[in-house]
Amino acid sequence: MLTWHDARHLEPGQFAAYEKGLWARALSGEAVLGFARLARCALVGAFEDPHRALRLSYIGDRFPIVRRRTGGGSLSLDPDTLMVVLAFPMGRHSAVEPAALMSVLCAPLLAAIRALDVDAAFTAPNDLVVAGRKVASAFLSRADGVILFEAALPLALDIEELLKTLRLPLEKLSAQGILAARQRYAPLRALVPGLATGALRALIATKMAQALGLHARREPPPSPALEGALVKESRPPPDVAAFLKTPGGVLYLDAWLDPKAAVREARLTGAVACLDPNLFLRLETSLVSTHVTGLEAALTEALGATKPDIIGVESADIAYLGHLCAARFLIGRELGLGAATQISTFSPNRNEPIDAILASIDAVLLPYCAKPTWCKWRHRDGCPECGRCEVGEAYTLARGRQLDVTTITNFEHLRAVLADLKKSGKRAFLGVCCTDFFLKRDYAFVEAGIPAVFLDIAGDTCYTLRQEEEAYAGRFEAEAFMDARLLGRLLDWRDRLTTLGNDDLKGGKQSTTLLPEAD
Repeated sequence: MLTWHDARHLEPGQFAAYEKGLWARALSGEAVLGFARLARCALVGAFEDPHRALRLSYIGDRFPIVRRRTGGGSLSLDPDTLMVVLAFPMGRHSAVEPAALMSVLCAPLLAAIRALDVDAAFTAPNDLVVAGRKVASAFLSRADGVILFEAALPLALDIEELLKTLRLPLEKLSAQGILAARQRYAPLRALVPGLATGALRALIATKMAQALGLHARREPPPSPALEGALVKESRPPPDVAAFLKTPGGVLYLDAWLDPKAAVREARLTGAVACLDPNLFLRLETSLVSTHVTGLEAALTEALGATKPDIIGVESADIAYLGHLCAARFLIGRELGLGAATQISTFSPNRNEPIDAILASIDAVLLPYCAKPTWCKWRHRDGCPECGRCEVGEAYTLARGRQLDVTTITNFEHLRAVLADLKKSGKRAFLGVCCTDFFLKRDYAFVEAGIPAVFLDIAGDTCYTLRQEEEAYAGRFEAEAFMDARLLGRLLDWRDRLTTLGNDDLKGGKQSTTLLPEAD
């Protein structure tokens, strides 16, 4: 029997207790389905960092932030969003692959929506769409013999509030940007005028019961908990951090170190569909007391041979975060930068150490947005080196080393330049771009397949000003800041490595000259 109850209006802080109640019933052998509507809030995924997922400067005290039990991305919620919460004993579903399980449990929800004469479809990893527009998002957790399936179905949607709440660099808060964002979402009432939500809930319950091989029985909604928990996270910045974009989403590893560079505390986060609620905590605990340069090995050992219960994420992805953290630590120590948060490395095969990539740099790529707005060369490749800006200094540094240097004027120009670098046999490049751009357009670098070291830019980027469409077309007019002095220090390091030669780098390990001395 699948027992289900109708919509329960909850204060945001009560949602965790509501989930816990349904989970407990499933733990005792019941299958239970509930519908809930929450007052205005931001609902973050089980493994997300609110500082990365949300615009906290906008949220302030306007509305609370709540964390759900399931992984995946954050949501901007109000009473016009119907939350579907299903908990049941996992039984035969215990060994189903995460991606397949998501598809299986989305199928009855999809069938209910299609019964409204809406031509919806499932699109991996976790969305239901209508002509490419999102109509619902689903999330999963699986532990202790219980599966928790949740879905968010916007009946109506305040796009402007959504864009202000979530850190979505793709959209602009302009009339045109909001209009474009509306084309990405399809709230049910816009698709089905006069939608009877009561009938929809009953239909979802029937389809869910059929999918589980059960009969549906309606019950009164449970009494909500009087008190609940809200997300309030505050901690100092990590001593070292790394990120990695995977098919399942962006993963982050933050670590706080003791004076000997051993981990005091670690945190894995990301908008990833991790079904195992205990995995990240177990991995974080395994890293405590590990020297930062041993993070990759420690993660590999902790993960073992069992494939992680995550959609689109492999064990090697998680372990590689440890490699990237070690690289940043080594960069920081070499250049006296502490966490070296401005510098990232990219290795197509994940086997080039940072010093090997640096020693192989043959080219430098610079963004036009770092040139002054008054410069006639801003939207053109090249530079007269007049000495009045950081980009000009970067040109001088690169040309003085006989390195190819290019100003990237738009996204298509970037792809053409990368193709030329590949064709001409360039071994690696030093690129200057913001992290948001890399995360959004990483496929261009993956396609090129050339190792790189990236120097982040600051100030007014197209992402902070929500003008990325103009930037991709080469029409961005604000100025970003590039640290030419830091770029010069990276190139000086390259020179030292080149002088020393690469004999000790060919083994695919970090140079022993950069590893910490044994305690």
